[in-house]
Amino acid sequence: MSEKRDHIIIIEKFGRMINKFNYIEKIPRDFGTGKLLYPSEIHLIETIGKTPGINVTELAKRHGISKAAISQKLKKLEKKDLVERFKDSENEKSVLLKLTTEGKIVFKGHERFHSKMDSGIIQKISEMPPAKRKDFERILDEINRYADSFINM
Repeated sequence: MSEKRDHIIIIEKFGRMINKFNYIEKIPRDFGTGKLLYPSEIHLIETIGKTPGINVTELAKRHGISKAAISQKLKKLEKKDLVERFKDSENEKSVLLKLTTEGKIVFKGHERFHSKMDSGIIQKISEMPPAKRKDFERILDEINRYADSFINM
């Protein structure tokens, strides 16, 4: 009976953690320009910032959403003066993307946000002995595979 109760407690704690991170992922934030950006917007900026000159098709593929959805999101980011589209000099049909000056400020602000947010988690992980860290990583991998089985149902 005690083992079953332990399992329930662990599952409940895991669920609360997931809920908290889901909540964090929904909060619009200012990354240094006075403009509030939703996580879906900042993640596009992050990808464009890391791969300047990426095209719309590749951006859609990396984010797992349609080109039409990407185009809508890009229009919002262009209106906020964070992203620019430009023609590929080697292929007139290809539309490439880059960050504006303000987009670069947001990109750096997002890096600082993650550095601050991740530092606490990194600290906890670094306190673990290497063997426990490996066990923790293995358990996370197994939980991820388990979650994937529900996504692909």
